[in-house]
Amino acid sequence: MVKHIYLIGFMASGKSTVGPLLAARLNRPYQDLDQLIENEQRMTITEIFAMRGEAYFRRVESRLLAQTAQLAPTVIGLGGGTFCNEGNQAVVAENGVSVWLRIPLNLAQARCSRISTRPLAKDPARFKALFELRQEHYRNARICVEVEGKTPAQIAEEIFARLHILSP
Repeated sequence: MVKHIYLIGFMASGKSTVGPLLAARLNRPYQDLDQLIENEQRMTITEIFAMRGEAYFRRVESRLLAQTAQLAPTVIGLGGGTFCNEGNQAVVAENGVSVWLRIPLNLAQARCSRISTRPLAKDPARFKALFELRQEHYRNARICVEVEGKTPAQIAEEIFARLHILSP
């Protein structure tokens, strides 16, 4: 079995919901990279973006992602933009397998419209452009799972089955 399972995908794709379910199924811990960042920085992601900017946030994100290599086998939920950095993609590839939770734009928009803590989801045109840009990076994931029309438990079970196909 692979060391780490990194869940990637656009905001509201279900990484933070599916991750703990998958971790329980695999008998592994779950870590949310955004939560690790918030804990270290002692402020929310929204506050980091507002006070320090996105470039600062991305540097912290990359550093903490690299530190996950030291963890015991874990399911790790990444922020929506983490996998868009080639260096971060290399860290993920070296330390585990990437699983893309693929969400359609309209479903992501509907889910994010109910959440006020998404700093990059405020402007609909920017949201759509960001969605389209990130799809190009997400396509580099080792596994792709469609999330629309599935419960979080069904998604976790599909990932579990697909991971076992990868095992020797």
